[in-house]
Amino acid sequence: MFTNREGCTIYEKTVVDRAPAYIRHAIGPIYWEPSIGETDGKDRTEQNSIFVSIPAASVTYLPKTDDRIVSEIISDEIPPPTAHTIINVKDLRYGSKKVQHIELTAR
Repeated sequence: MFTNREGCTIYEKTVVDRAPAYIRHAIGPIYWEPSIGETDGKDRTEQNSIFVSIPAASVTYLPKTDDRIVSEIISDEIPPPTAHTIINVKDLRYGSKKVQHIELTAR
């Protein structure tokens, strides 16, 4: 699969003593594609999103919705303010080994 980033950091959202906590996961080479857009209508609110494709060989953790993602591998133990929230995850690890991957959408 085609990749354009050396990796990313995903922060798994958990709850400890009724407070949010995060577990850091470093992921290998990925494909990262930002998109910029607006909704139709009078308010024209931004609908920016990120599409991420993680090849099966790079998967060390299966992300879930509400996890946070950063476009590079960083060592911070908590997600930075620039982290995006994962809103959709598709597990496409079937078929040919060359095309198996995980797809994420984040905002």
